[in-house]
Amino acid sequence: MTIDLIGSKMSEQNELLSILFVTSGSRGDRLLFKYPVEASSRASSGKGRARNPYAVQINKDFTKAKRRQSTSDSMLAGLSDTTLAHLLGVKSPLQCGEKFNVKIEKVRFVGFPLLLDDSADKASAVKSGHKINCFNIAFVLQAIHGPWVVSCYQDLAKQITVALKHEERRCQYLSTQAKIMATVHDEVASMPEDMMSSLYEIILQKSELAKQFQHIFESLNDQGLAHFYVNNWIEINFCLPYKLHSMQAGYRPFKKEPDAFKKCLKALRPYHGVLLLQDEQTLLDSLPVDCTPALTRFIQVASPMRSLQTLALEADLSLFQVFQLACHLVYWAKAFIIYPLCETNIFILSPTANTHVSSKLVEEFTQQFPGCSLPVQLAEFSFPTQLRDAHSPLSNHGDTELMVQIVVWMLKHQLLTQLHTYVFFVPPVQGQGHRHKMSEGSRSSSTPRLPFRQHEEYVGIFESGLQRSPSLSDAASVTSDESITLSTPGMLIAQMSKSPSTEFTGEGVTMPKSGDSKAYWLIQESVCSDLSVEEKECILRVPAAKNLDDLRMFTRLFPYFGGKNHIEEIMYFENLIRPQLVTLIEKFKEVLVLCTYEDSIS
Repeated sequence: MTIDLIGSKMSEQNELLSILFVTSGSRGDRLLFKYPVEASSRASSGKGRARNPYAVQINKDFTKAKRRQSTSDSMLAGLSDTTLAHLLGVKSPLQCGEKFNVKIEKVRFVGFPLLLDDSADKASAVKSGHKINCFNIAFVLQAIHGPWVVSCYQDLAKQITVALKHEERRCQYLSTQAKIMATVHDEVASMPEDMMSSLYEIILQKSELAKQFQHIFESLNDQGLAHFYVNNWIEINFCLPYKLHSMQAGYRPFKKEPDAFKKCLKALRPYHGVLLLQDEQTLLDSLPVDCTPALTRFIQVASPMRSLQTLALEADLSLFQVFQLACHLVYWAKAFIIYPLCETNIFILSPTANTHVSSKLVEEFTQQFPGCSLPVQLAEFSFPTQLRDAHSPLSNHGDTELMVQIVVWMLKHQLLTQLHTYVFFVPPVQGQGHRHKMSEGSRSSSTPRLPFRQHEEYVGIFESGLQRSPSLSDAASVTSDESITLSTPGMLIAQMSKSPSTEFTGEGVTMPKSGDSKAYWLIQESVCSDLSVEEKECILRVPAAKNLDDLRMFTRLFPYFGGKNHIEEIMYFENLIRPQLVTLIEKFKEVLVLCTYEDSIS
């Protein structure tokens, strides 16, 4: 359920403001514990108990006090413990077992209340003298955060409440901890005013569950993850991926929206590689005891110079398993996706790189690579540089391996950005031409314009991310000089064979009969038929177009010449090797333009 009362903006701070533990039962709704302990609660810990009717009452300006409580200094919007207990205590059993979401002014309360079983209720009533019908663990967040952040904390609340319910059924753990907290409440309420102590600090010293809440709060705010055992029995391992990524050294932070993260994982291809952010032994030691052996094998064979497809073969795993394991490591900020390192990789200095000569990275780099200077290495990549050009051609094999290690280290610390080469079809046409389908904008009458790259439109050729879609190279149809099967990526469009002597007319435009009729026919019957006459003539004027084999290859790859698929992706989907593709681009360089920029996933 979701209730929005008042919305407002709040400065960017730690999103988690507090953790509340509320029970509902025979003694009503009770806020048994909250963390962190507010400074104001020390003076008002006896607020709920009966005051001396003969005590001197001091007049206060309640308007100013209310305004002061509703500011950002008060983490809980100025609500008293009693009000919070009534707000978070679920009254109806129908509301239990569902996500809880209440927004009040600048804060949001999220949780997952659970209803205890009758057997657990009877056992807890006998042991503590208080029957607990349901309980709720609420996380207090800043109201400015989006649905994904809220959903993450709701998932954590669900894991904790389900574990507590299990332990209550097994050994009455919840009722025991609730009795400890309730006893402290009663003791503090019976104290004289001059002897009052901090209620929640005493609970924190006596209750194991309260200490667990403290650990969760501090771990999430400091590290973005929480690893603990409920009653030393049920393990809970949880992370906030968006926060963990931004805090991990060497990893590019994600936005606090799931789209950027999900699109990245959907765009995984077998030709991608994985770069571990921690060394192998450290990563293996951090795995849980019940970890799948497949993950262990995957980590042991992982290398930035191998593709996911190669890793699947070496680890004896299916490609589906490798994709899942890679996504799991990326989710937990233990790795990120790259294109496997090779001599043709292009790198450039990251715009967010820390280039200060006295930074801590300089010291770490010097300890890792004695005799090398980090500023000197970064200067090698001031401009887009291929890896084979980053070291001297006369260097020996040991120097090459050292250079690879240095590049890997700089990638881990977000000092370098990997670039990819994209191909654009930009013919030097004169006069107004028809709009090119692969471009988003219209072409000028005098000079061509490169289409803008839109990251939000970067959708994989296959959405499942696991099965390769049919490509042009997979077509089983027989082609001849008079017929050719062409398609856009991911689709196969069979073309009907026509005689080359047939005069073709499309959209009122008749193809000229001059020149090689087969070449004209190939252009007209392919996906290039949407181009203007001038653009087709520009293609045919290229010397390589006189070779029908080269022209077939050009028309076959033409759907990729829109700047949305880099060279490595074209090679994979069309089953080509790099020399074939580079040679074709070189032959048609009069109408093709190469651009290098960052891939949306790596």
